[in-house]
Amino acid sequence: MRCIAANRSVLTVLDQNATLPDFNDNNQTAMTNDIECMDIIQFADGWYSYPDLNTFNSDLLLDTLTIRHIKPSKAVSPWNVRAENPTVIPLTEIATRQLEALFNLSQLLFGLARAEQSNYTFRDLQLGQQPQRFREAGFNKFPNNNNRPIDFFAIFQLVVNDVVKSGAIDIVFMMYKDSRIRCVKQKCLDLLSNVATIPEVARLILDRHSDFLIQLVQGIRDGHLIEEKIPSLSVLLRLCKVIVNKNLLDSYQSLIDMQFIDIIIDLFDTSEYKYIDSVVYFIKFESLALQCLNIMLQCAEHVDMWSEKAQIRLVNYCCTLLHKSVLDDEQKYNHHHHHNNNQNKTEINHLIYAEQHSIIHSLSYATLTFLSVVRCRKEIGIFYRENEHFRELLSAMRHKYGPRSEFISRDPSISNALNQIATILFERHQRKKKLRYHYYQQQSKEYVKQYSYGQDEDEDQDENRQYRKCSNSLCQMIENDQVQFQTCPHCHKLTYCSQYCREVHWTLNHNLSCRSINNYIRKEDSTVLYTNNRCYETLPAPYQDNNTLSMLHSSTFETLPVQISQPVIQPTIEITHELCYPSSASTTTKKKSFKTLLSLLRFGSKRR
Repeated sequence: MRCIAANRSVLTVLDQNATLPDFNDNNQTAMTNDIECMDIIQFADGWYSYPDLNTFNSDLLLDTLTIRHIKPSKAVSPWNVRAENPTVIPLTEIATRQLEALFNLSQLLFGLARAEQSNYTFRDLQLGQQPQRFREAGFNKFPNNNNRPIDFFAIFQLVVNDVVKSGAIDIVFMMYKDSRIRCVKQKCLDLLSNVATIPEVARLILDRHSDFLIQLVQGIRDGHLIEEKIPSLSVLLRLCKVIVNKNLLDSYQSLIDMQFIDIIIDLFDTSEYKYIDSVVYFIKFESLALQCLNIMLQCAEHVDMWSEKAQIRLVNYCCTLLHKSVLDDEQKYNHHHHHNNNQNKTEINHLIYAEQHSIIHSLSYATLTFLSVVRCRKEIGIFYRENEHFRELLSAMRHKYGPRSEFISRDPSISNALNQIATILFERHQRKKKLRYHYYQQQSKEYVKQYSYGQDEDEDQDENRQYRKCSNSLCQMIENDQVQFQTCPHCHKLTYCSQYCREVHWTLNHNLSCRSINNYIRKEDSTVLYTNNRCYETLPAPYQDNNTLSMLHSSTFETLPVQISQPVIQPTIEITHELCYPSSASTTTKKKSFKTLLSLLRFGSKRR
């Protein structure tokens, strides 16, 4: 038996600057074809491969990982729960055997979870060999009758149960906190992600390792995209299912205290992950993150626990993804084909890239997460529901991802998510609106007689003329000597800085309380009020020939539907005209593109 150093490995490929550690002169550097099955192979970053561990025998791997059959005096390893001060113990042969056992055990659980009968061992991956079938590689928990169907989940549970009983989880946590050897943390997270699929095990991890949530969030924020961010999110996703289902408020509050949503949005906005050399991993990261957020925000009480800033940032990003999904073909690669020398450093539309390469992306989770927040925040929901250009965006998406599109076979969850928006955000609202309409129609005459106005209104206007605030809840204007506000021409109770604010406030809620509602409903002008009883309209001409949308501007689809702690602004005539009276030319342009929605949603941010 020889101890040789392989000339190349997967570990060295991950980092071209990695070097092999020092080894004895007796060791040899060998080509892959020169390595024999009984050789001990030394790879980069302190990893070794032992011939007896090139197996999927779960009992042997657990014995090696937990070193439970080795005498305490000889079990010298930094990952020994019985050692008094294991962190000062250097890496030993026992420790390197634990590493390989951890890797192969994680590979076994991953294959069983996917109902597969084969996978790669550590040695197979490093040497570029074919995957091994579990039964031939020593796994003895499959039924002996080959004709009997295999219950993979039951066998998976059996192996996980052995992992828990053996105490391997405590060993894995010791290895997770040791950063001396590269990729160890990644494999620890992979194994924890597999065992946490069982809710009871996930609850056990949360109870016994209370600080693990904080470590996961720190790893997501600061870790390497491939080696730590994605594996940490995979574990957190499984833990969040238990946190939400069991209503573990202390654990949930820990995520809020660490500002988890803001951390995720900051990472989403990092442009370096959207280059061609990292985009595949970013697609997976984004999908896991939005899936995790969707689980965390399913309950309205949980949504209210987050700050308004976090909710708005999340809604804005999800709306950005909706917009990106319908960009024109000419925007799919930007300048990817025009600059071959810099193609790896060109930011691309990752959603279009995923669709071109048949990769499942995060659009369905983005849609559901958007809906989770919007339906719990009334003011945000009203803003999007009454905006005709958001309906135009939704209509374009339904045309692209609808039942007759090519995407319905790839990822039907997108069409299902869009149907949920249609049902919850629009159709239910229209049914309630019809009921309210009939009620107010019956009460309108009595309502007008009951309340009088005239002298009281004149006195209030004379007394408070310089202190009246615009009744539009999205506006912060206050009347002064330069700008005189106008009252509602129907009820003569509410005041507005402009015709624009009056129309916006009518759309929001004033139409339900104005005493002249019947007269206003009969008006033919319905530019602001949405009266259709369906959520989508006939597609405009630009969409009938193509199911994507041409984007005529380079800015992102940012939104700001509600105000956050804005100071009261004293307006001038110039500011009022600039914000509230757009020119007719700009209005014509806005009605024909998504720039209208972009401009309206940025309305509040410009005032700052």
